[in-house]
Amino acid sequence: MHVARAFPPSDGVEHLFVDAGGVQLHVACAGPADGPVIVLLHGWPEHWWLWREVIPALAHHGMRVLAPDLRGFGWSEATRGGYDKEQLASDVLALMDAMGIESFDLVGHDWGGWIAQLVALRSPQRVRHLALLNIAPVWQTAGGALRHLHRLAYQPMVGAPVLGPMLHRSSVLWWAVGRMGMPPVAVAEFRQGFRERGRAVAGSKVYRTFVSREVPAILRGRYEGQRLTVPTRVLFGLDDPAIVRAMLDDFARHADDLVITDVPECSHFIVDERPARVVQWLQQTLTVTT
Repeated sequence: MHVARAFPPSDGVEHLFVDAGGVQLHVACAGPADGPVIVLLHGWPEHWWLWREVIPALAHHGMRVLAPDLRGFGWSEATRGGYDKEQLASDVLALMDAMGIESFDLVGHDWGGWIAQLVALRSPQRVRHLALLNIAPVWQTAGGALRHLHRLAYQPMVGAPVLGPMLHRSSVLWWAVGRMGMPPVAVAEFRQGFRERGRAVAGSKVYRTFVSREVPAILRGRYEGQRLTVPTRVLFGLDDPAIVRAMLDDFARHADDLVITDVPECSHFIVDERPARVVQWLQQTLTVTT
C-alpha cells in the first residue's frame, strides 16, 4: 500500500500508482500524453521530487515526463526484499510494460544512473538515449576499488542491518548530505520519508545488497562482456566527494557512443545544485543524439 503522506508541491504533475511486476510504484507524470517519453530515475536518499525543476521544463517542450519513485523510496511500496540493482532495473522495465511504453529516453542520477545503465544493457532496443549524472560505470576493477576505497567507506555503515536504518533517520547523515550540495528545502523533504521505519530499512538495503552481493560479482567481471550500445551522455559535477572523475574512465571502454561533460564547482547532488544546467544539457543531449 502507498503511504498517505502528502506530495510536495509541483505544478502540472499528476500522480499515479502502478503495479509493476508485483510491486506498487508511484510515478509523477507531466507533459502531453502523446509526447516522447522520458523517464527520470532518482538516486539515494531522494525520490521523484529531485526532478522538481526539470519536470516542468521538459514537459513544456512537449515531452511526456515520468519520474518514478524507486522501490522503497518516496511513495512506492517498501517491500522486504528486492533492492539489488538488477531487480530495481527489472522494476523500471516492468513499469514501462504496465504503462504500455515501448521506447523511452532514460535519465538517472546516483543509483538511478546505475540502474539506468543496467536497463540500457538489458534492453537497448527500448532506450533511445541514456543520460547519466554523477554516477560511476557498472564496470569496476579490484585495483580501482582499492584506490577509491576511502571514498566509499560510508557504504558498509549505511548498509549495516541496525546502524543503517538509524543513520537514515539521524541528523548526522542529513548534515553530511547537505554538505554535498543538497539545499535545505530538499534535505527537509527527503528526510521526512525516512521517518517511516520501512523506508529507512529499504534505503539501507540498497547499500547492503550492493556491498555484500553485488560488489564481489562486479569485481569478478559480471558486466565485462557487455557494452552500452545506445547513445550515452554523462554530466559530472567535479567536486563530488564520493565519485571522482577518474572513476568514469571505464565508460570509454564499454560505450559505443559516449560524451562526458564536466561541471566545475559542483558537487554530487548536481540536479539540486544546477537544475538549469541539467535542463539545458538534457535538451541539448536529446536533440543532438536524435
